[in-house]
Amino acid sequence: MAAPGCVVPTYNDASWKGVPFLCETTDDEFGRRGDQYEYPLSEDTGYKDLGRKIRRFHVTGYLIGSDQVEQSNRMARAAESPQPGTLMHPMFGGQQVACVTLKIAADYRRDIKRTKLDFDFVEANASMAPYKLGSSVTNMYTSGTAAIDAVSLRAIWQPNVNAVEAARAIDLNLAGLVAPASDEESFDVISVLEGRAMPLPSVTIETLQARQPITIPSPFAFAQTPDNSTATFEVTGTRAGYIHFDDVVAPIAEGTATIRRLHFDALKKLHGFNAFVVAQSDGTPSVESLIVAARLSLIRDYALTAAQTTYQTVSEAILALDFVMAVYDDEEQLASQTCYDVLTTAIRAARAEAARSILLKNIRLPGIVKREVHGQWPSVLVSHKLYADGRRLAQVEAYNAHMSPFWIGHEIIAPAS
Repeated sequence: MAAPGCVVPTYNDASWKGVPFLCETTDDEFGRRGDQYEYPLSEDTGYKDLGRKIRRFHVTGYLIGSDQVEQSNRMARAAESPQPGTLMHPMFGGQQVACVTLKIAADYRRDIKRTKLDFDFVEANASMAPYKLGSSVTNMYTSGTAAIDAVSLRAIWQPNVNAVEAARAIDLNLAGLVAPASDEESFDVISVLEGRAMPLPSVTIETLQARQPITIPSPFAFAQTPDNSTATFEVTGTRAGYIHFDDVVAPIAEGTATIRRLHFDALKKLHGFNAFVVAQSDGTPSVESLIVAARLSLIRDYALTAAQTTYQTVSEAILALDFVMAVYDDEEQLASQTCYDVLTTAIRAARAEAARSILLKNIRLPGIVKREVHGQWPSVLVSHKLYADGRRLAQVEAYNAHMSPFWIGHEIIAPAS
């Protein structure tokens, strides 16, 4: 038996947005905010508490292994990806944070295979200004995004001809659905989607994979060339190719989110986009990975839109919910068939949050209730049979005005209460 005080504490395995790393040190900041008062000509002082300070986390660590380059690129993409995410802190567990800064350092001679990481995180709970987003909607977005991220962890992606053409078709269709743009951020989304979908002359898949400089017409490169001359442009995964799966999925997820933000008919647009995405299926693993990620992106934003839509009847809300459940059910079945437990669990969590949020918003809408009375009875007796008391006599008679005020029978049709 170990002596008291000699047991080594158990720390959590560190990760950022699902990308694991080895943690060396943490230097975190907690506390309270307040106003301090020092009164003139007095020995008295005062302090007024103004609430908890925002938490800040400074974390250092490293990545190590023969796949150092791939790990480093994944971590950089996670740091630059939009929206806050989950930091698994060795001591404090899961924290919802935004990455303010990530410094990556590598020594290519004396310390090969290792990348040093230096993070600055800040707590990133839902803002309460000017409006506070409901926690149910926030949880639904987080769980929906987690399902999208889970696809990237085990996606089968090779930028071959079929995969690239499917990705370009999806990007171009999505750009058309996002338009018309109403702000600079939306214009940027359209520009990225259209730019990636635009065919590049004389570019082969081998060229893209090798990232060799190529010569392309200036309209496809930079606008500063005034004539139709050519300009040399180095093709990268971000601009022209679909090299990394995360780079392929990120603009699609941003595009569906922009549709949700911009358009009053977002449900119709996202429903149509789903049909287009499914039609791209050709059975190849890379294309199927793309379709799964695209469908999870659009259904996340479809569910968010449905949860924030004011429906006139419960039936309309249920129709929207049925579509959300159907898409999640399809993807869960595929994930289960491939024995991908991480994705299966993430989809189930996202589906549960979507159902809870949509029903919570709409379950109190008016509905129709139909009750059988069996025979003709005095209205006072019917009231007692239906409601266990006679206090609703006037309500019962009002909803059956075509019948005798003293005799009610057969069916009682009334609004749900």
